[in-house]
Amino acid sequence: MTSVYSQVHEAIKPYVDFLSHKQLPAKDYILSLFKNHDIVFICERDHRDITQYELYLDILRDPYFTNHVGVLFTKVGSRSLNPELNQFLSSDKMDSTEVNSRILDFRRNMLFYPVWHCYNWSMLAQGIYQLNNTLPEEKKIAWYPSDIYFETKNPINKEKIKKAYNQYNDYYQRDSLMADYIIRKINVMKSKNQKQKALIIMNYRHAFNPNYYRQKGVPEQNVGRFLFEAFPGQCANVLVNQFALTAIHSDNDIAVAPTQQGKWDAAFHHLGINDAGFNFSGTPFGKDEFDHDPRTCPGITYQDVFTGFVYYRFIPEFRIVVGVPHIAEEGFADEYKKREAIYYEIHQTENPHEAQHDIWKLNEIEERSEDFLPNLMQPIQQWLK
Repeated sequence: MTSVYSQVHEAIKPYVDFLSHKQLPAKDYILSLFKNHDIVFICERDHRDITQYELYLDILRDPYFTNHVGVLFTKVGSRSLNPELNQFLSSDKMDSTEVNSRILDFRRNMLFYPVWHCYNWSMLAQGIYQLNNTLPEEKKIAWYPSDIYFETKNPINKEKIKKAYNQYNDYYQRDSLMADYIIRKINVMKSKNQKQKALIIMNYRHAFNPNYYRQKGVPEQNVGRFLFEAFPGQCANVLVNQFALTAIHSDNDIAVAPTQQGKWDAAFHHLGINDAGFNFSGTPFGKDEFDHDPRTCPGITYQDVFTGFVYYRFIPEFRIVVGVPHIAEEGFADEYKKREAIYYEIHQTENPHEAQHDIWKLNEIEERSEDFLPNLMQPIQQWLK
């Protein structure tokens, strides 16, 4: 493989040497894991990035997936969306106006907090609906969002919302509830078809396997851990290229840096590779200390926590897309205002009364580059000089 740079920096040479050998494309690598595993986790990157969902839809559309897997679980979305969601996804003869209207209805009622801002959920729903319309009934994709149950279509009820937030904010309870739901669903499927397989899209710690620890000897309460223990020898998990967290103050207050001080990204840049996947075990990538979470116990490596890795698109190609077309219309702006008022009351924080501004801002799609791009690219460039 010819390098796009004239010289290779000594610090990234082991990675470049490994990558110089032919690797599978990201989609093919992830699908290959189903040959020996029934359950494959994808650890997604920044929820808002839409380029990764192009990959996920490519996986779902592949004949191998429709013939041998056919089931998707995601963290994003309440389990209360079903059975209506799968009834919609398996229906046909809807025109584009009706399809968009149904997806918009799901978007307004998909979670216990006021609204989900990422556009890619709509993109995924559209993609699965269109795919299913090309498939026979027995091969249609089933999709099970797995987050906390909450029936948002019921009249606003502060106590129900408060209960959901308590479960969400409980580090142990939320993941155990999600895992229990997925495990029960898979067991029912396996009782009918022992060969049933499933793809699970989680983000961050939710996809870590049981080898991840913050405190040595104290098991973490992650969805990945629970599934790996419930189905021993049947699970694999894959990290999608992203960035390392250097500080975590809250879900919305983090500091980031490129993985391994930018050496990984620099190696892929050096060779011009932006679509590849491989097992971590025995590679220079897998042997690196796990720096994805700053609270990790010393000595844990990437091959300890993840089965494999896919590199799909360079960081400058990430596209942050937020907004849900028409979500504020048809009176939903007033509904959103009520939900947000309850949110601030429950959290006992001052309400800035910006609900109308916020929801109308989401009424149209906004696209931009990754927010952390300047901070991420500078460390990467040092290895490419």
